[in-house]
Amino acid sequence: MLASGRVEVTPLSIRIPVSIRSLFLLSLVLLSFAVTGVAHAAGRVEWKGRSFKEREDKAWRLEVAIYLPRAPDVPHVPMKFEFQPQVYYERDMVDGDKIVEHKVPLENHQAIIESVDVGFLDSGSGKIEPRTRFSFKLTRAHGYEAGEYKVSIHDGRNDQSIGTPVTLIFEGENEVIDRRAMVFSGGDKKKKDAKKDEAKSDDKPADETKKSDEDKSASAPAADAPADKQDAPSDEPQTIKEKPGGCGCRLADAGTSGTAGLSFATLALGSIVLRRRRKRAA
Repeated sequence: MLASGRVEVTPLSIRIPVSIRSLFLLSLVLLSFAVTGVAHAAGRVEWKGRSFKEREDKAWRLEVAIYLPRAPDVPHVPMKFEFQPQVYYERDMVDGDKIVEHKVPLENHQAIIESVDVGFLDSGSGKIEPRTRFSFKLTRAHGYEAGEYKVSIHDGRNDQSIGTPVTLIFEGENEVIDRRAMVFSGGDKKKKDAKKDEAKSDDKPADETKKSDEDKSASAPAADAPADKQDAPSDEPQTIKEKPGGCGCRLADAGTSGTAGLSFATLALGSIVLRRRRKRAA
């Protein structure tokens, strides 16, 4: 207290220790983040499991329960399920034809979005409920593979998050990648074998040509032998056969036959004349 009668008041910031003030500010910050998170993520989500096995039809069947803060205005709410790939289950074939499986982390991969209508209408009572249980199927044809995915659900009407993201595991066997070491010795051996085959194929026609030439040379003297015998001069005398001419022989024959005919005609004429004379004399 001052002498003038005024009372001095100590400021609150001086009376409260620094540690308490820091703790108070930190609590306010955390509370503000919690309120913002609750306002942004409406409701909650419960998955039936975190690991799903691949079915015979190359698909995974998922089941989830969705709880909203209040019942929606429409019986079917459009929602988006966002699947962000996190890990890929790789299967490699190594030397010895062994298959080795290992997990490959994925980064900056485009998320796969499934847009579906989730129904909140209770078929028994006919009322719209704030909760529902929904199941759907994901196939490899849509780009899904065995691995791990971070899944988040959004309200299609205002893109508001529903629940918190979770990581789901899709069990299964992906395509095998051949990572065996390449062997080049086999290729060299094949090349050598190919060269040998080519050499054999080149030698074969030459042998065949040689054999054909030998056959021709063997058969040639046999074919020419009669000609040599005919052309060769003989010591024995040979009769020269000439074709007779047509002048001497044929004319001689013709003359003889003509003379005989003329004589016969003369005799016949004489006998006829003689017979006529006898008849006249008688």
